[in-house]
Amino acid sequence: MNENTPVIQQCKDYKRFDLITGNRNVNLNKIDRIIDDIENGLNLLPYCPILVYSDNDKLRIIDVQHRFEVSKQIKSPVFYIETNLVNLKQIALINSRQDKWTELDFLRCYVKIGIEDYLILEKIFKEFKISISTLYSLLMTFKINSRGEVGQLFRDGEFKVKFEAETTELLSLTDTIFGRYNFSKDRKLITAIQQLQTKGLCDFKHLEEKVSEAPMIMDKQGTVKDYIFNIERVYNHKKQTRQIIF
Repeated sequence: MNENTPVIQQCKDYKRFDLITGNRNVNLNKIDRIIDDIENGLNLLPYCPILVYSDNDKLRIIDVQHRFEVSKQIKSPVFYIETNLVNLKQIALINSRQDKWTELDFLRCYVKIGIEDYLILEKIFKEFKISISTLYSLLMTFKINSRGEVGQLFRDGEFKVKFEAETTELLSLTDTIFGRYNFSKDRKLITAIQQLQTKGLCDFKHLEEKVSEAPMIMDKQGTVKDYIFNIERVYNHKKQTRQIIF
């Protein structure tokens, strides 16, 4: 066997193992499913070892911590492979390639590391509660339809905040006018407001008043264009002369 070939080891001293701060939260349902499989005769723990690195007499779990929790619960040996020290950013990259982490997992990871751009994103995310993908697109490009390329940068830890003030203003405006509706976080609605801002013909204070006067006219739409038409209809409610705002 090649001396560089990883060796699967086993240990029942569970206190030797520790999760890396910032790694994903453990999914209890997933643990239950794995235990059910084992009880039904499908025990893959010896063939699917966890990945760890040694740190001050501790074995830090890099990935698949669910198997570790399962091993503890069923009092099975922990099967593991020891590797060189990796940091949280490298762990995020590993999971990015394997499509295991959600956007919230990546956000939590990079926040734990202390990357300033991700701290800003988290702050705005908690304030406005819109989708992370919509938010990082706005903050980096001020466009919502740029999620593909920006999404990869976000997962790789290379996301940069370039439009914080503009994004905060846009989301505040949308929330102020449409916060009463369950579709107020719809990225198509946010895009519609952004386009109306750019056009410069809409008096948003007047729009806010009209929405309050006739809230039932406003409804969820399937496209940005439909949202703009709907908003213009509300804007001109009870007006004798239609005012074009786009």
